[in-house]
Amino acid sequence: MRRRRFQDSALLAGLLAAVLAGPVAAQEHLFRAALFTGLGGAFDAEPSDDLDHSSYQLGFSWTIEPDVLVGVRYGELGWDADEALGPRLGSDLQYLTAAGEYLFNEGYYRSGLYFGLGWYQLEEDAVAEISSDSAIGLVLGLTGDFRLTDRFSILVELSGHYTDLEDADILGMGHAGIAFHF
Repeated sequence: MRRRRFQDSALLAGLLAAVLAGPVAAQEHLFRAALFTGLGGAFDAEPSDDLDHSSYQLGFSWTIEPDVLVGVRYGELGWDADEALGPRLGSDLQYLTAAGEYLFNEGYYRSGLYFGLGWYQLEEDAVAEISSDSAIGLVLGLTGDFRLTDRFSILVELSGHYTDLEDADILGMGHAGIAFHF
């Protein structure tokens, strides 16, 4: 039931971003879709305050002005069944963010800075003793887009997340993946 509400929220955020995107200036490519893999964790969770937990992320961005994007990112950050996030064992964190991204041409690549809002859900623990928890938060990230061809690029990003979850308030993630521009 909660996963269904999360999927509905993701669809609603995507539709809202599409409506708010407004008219787009003439650009070479208007959209960017990306698939990432990476590592991350919580800075303030005891005993697992390390950043070696696997994650994946999907991203989709729209160009609204030259060098300005609006995008959504959906991802999951996982803890193994024997790893604790605070008192939780084996919980996974799912998130959905909507952010504005500003790009800077650095010559052979484009760097970016994004800032936005996110929705975060921490699943119940592996032994079902602690229920799930969700919260709204903020995201701040840095990106680097290294073009391979006209349509494909390697996209890397570092992000920090501030939430009001019970067991993890400050999250950090690093991702690398492939982006398709169209």
